[in-house]
Amino acid sequence: MKTLFDYLPVVVFFGLYFVSGRDIMLATWGLLAATSFQVIAGRLIWKRWHRLHLVVLAITLVFGGLTLALNNDVFIKWRPSIISFVLAAILAVGHFLKHRNLLQRLCESLMRSAFGKVVTLQAKDWRRLNLAFVLYFIFIGLLNLYIAFNFSTDFWVNFKLFGFTAIQMVFYLAAFAYFYKRMPEADRKSLFHGDANDKKPDDKDNDALRDHQ
Repeated sequence: MKTLFDYLPVVVFFGLYFVSGRDIMLATWGLLAATSFQVIAGRLIWKRWHRLHLVVLAITLVFGGLTLALNNDVFIKWRPSIISFVLAAILAVGHFLKHRNLLQRLCESLMRSAFGKVVTLQAKDWRRLNLAFVLYFIFIGLLNLYIAFNFSTDFWVNFKLFGFTAIQMVFYLAAFAYFYKRMPEADRKSLFHGDANDKKPDDKDNDALRDHQ
């Protein structure tokens, strides 16, 4: 639910753009409304402010507001790049944390909520993954600017929807493949295939069963 909720502003933006006959201003209004709703509803549902949502809202208010106030879509085209550069900067700063970088902390939090356990990777592997994400966000930000200022608005929107989605999928699959390759064999088996040494359900020892409940 939360993952779908994170994509709400994007869905609203593209939906309004295509339904309205490619009206970028109406799509921008929808993006502003959806991003604001995302922050407020997130606070009501999860009882806390999501910091990344607040950052995205602030950037959207500035660049979306300038687009609407000046009737110039160049500002809303800057928005994805600014968000990417901010994420790259945050991860770059976190890269130098003494113990666990920010990417590691985020991934470990996701693993706890999804699997109930944390997979251990060596510090050098987390550093490599963190650096890869920094470079990825910088690349995406620069590519967005190149497309925005060298092609039409319609091409930019379509590439943002299809091109960037494809690039994102390839990158995340590559990052997951590296993560899977570098994780300990025992964690790989227990996390994705179950523990081969687990006892049958009718065994009196319930310890193994509790690991899967």
